[in-house]
Amino acid sequence: MSDSGNEGNATNDVFSQDNETNETNETNETNETTEDEDEDSIEERDAPEPEGGDGRPFTHHDLAVDAEHENGYPTWIDGNGRMYGRDGTRVMVSDDWWETTEELYDFGDDMPGHERVETVIIPESGNVLVGIGGNFDETTGQIELLADDLSESETLYEFDWGRTSNSMGHAVWEDIVVISTYELSDYEGGNHANEVILSTDGGQSFEQVLEVPVVTTDAANNHVHDVEYDPYAERIWVLVGDHGNSQLYWSDDLGHSWESIGPRGSIVMLTQVAAFKDNVVFGTDGAPDGIILWERDGPDDAPASVDELERVHVEVKTDAADSGEVMQMYARRRWHIREDLETGRELCVMPFGFSPMNEDADESVVLASADGYVWYEVFRTDSRETLLTNVMGPLSMDASGDPTEDPRLLVSDSNQGEGYQVDARLPPFWELDDADKLRKLQD
Repeated sequence: MSDSGNEGNATNDVFSQDNETNETNETNETNETTEDEDEDSIEERDAPEPEGGDGRPFTHHDLAVDAEHENGYPTWIDGNGRMYGRDGTRVMVSDDWWETTEELYDFGDDMPGHERVETVIIPESGNVLVGIGGNFDETTGQIELLADDLSESETLYEFDWGRTSNSMGHAVWEDIVVISTYELSDYEGGNHANEVILSTDGGQSFEQVLEVPVVTTDAANNHVHDVEYDPYAERIWVLVGDHGNSQLYWSDDLGHSWESIGPRGSIVMLTQVAAFKDNVVFGTDGAPDGIILWERDGPDDAPASVDELERVHVEVKTDAADSGEVMQMYARRRWHIREDLETGRELCVMPFGFSPMNEDADESVVLASADGYVWYEVFRTDSRETLLTNVMGPLSMDASGDPTEDPRLLVSDSNQGEGYQVDARLPPFWELDDADKLRKLQD
């Protein structure tokens, strides 16, 4: 997600210089404003003592939960705070952080019986892109563009196999949109969700830039897990699974040519990739669960081999104590805001949810980092009824001395049941903690 902050316009007020009363009032108002700012200064807040580290996430900052509700499946938030989601054949929107929703568009009879809205993506152009598809091999998925007047939709691209996923496989930066398809492989029929498509015009059109070949049919699947557009290196990253078909690809020329990290199957399965200024991190799809990190030497650097990836940089277990077992889960749809590329002011929030195929797993966690090195566990569930799949927000990293004004975000189970949302505020650990100190403790 590109910079979502709103840039204010400066206003010059002209005051009469010969009116002593106005000058006095102006001075008093200025002093009061300064005093108020001092009272609400972030420096006035006390940071809790660090807990965790040593290869584990820090646990001394928790989401402040304002509300919880079951209200369907949100999948996206735009820079103005409008949320978008799905409900069968309908695209839903909300202007109150998904407390209430209304219909934006209904594909209705234009959508085949087994298809449904899977995800909604809004690039900076404001175009409303809708990924539709079906369950497993019943239908193929496609990308639709809603007309500005919402009178119709236009099919921009149809995948050969599979559909877009709401919890992985899409990235947006300014006018660049990268989307992949996801589905289980049909080896007998030769069908695989192995396509990556790219738009450079804000979602007006797409072209295929990668189709990943099969190298072994002994692996569970040959499909794309996730994509990322890296604005620091102007690079596309692509993660492919499973097992012997696993691979990490990247392209520095918008998909005209591709590099890979090594032989297929040499890298552990990964389901999320997030590009920070000084490193690129990967959320795992298998033990050891957590964050794998590749530290880069400038934006033009590229990984020479799998050995350069730190496995595992931060490990997630079934409880906050060292006695916990490794969780059988995988990383889901991250939120990444970059406010300043030059300084690397950015924030990534990444959920890890249990695999529904694992009958013994029942926990989800949310991790957050402002530099890719130091990670915090800020939320955890312990019920199989909740599978955290998506994070939307914060829209800004700005913070003050008032915790009730901390950056707001929505964590959601946008896959199962009636849906489940956590409307919460994230403590500004990037302002409160000494990142250099915690980095040493984490390592």
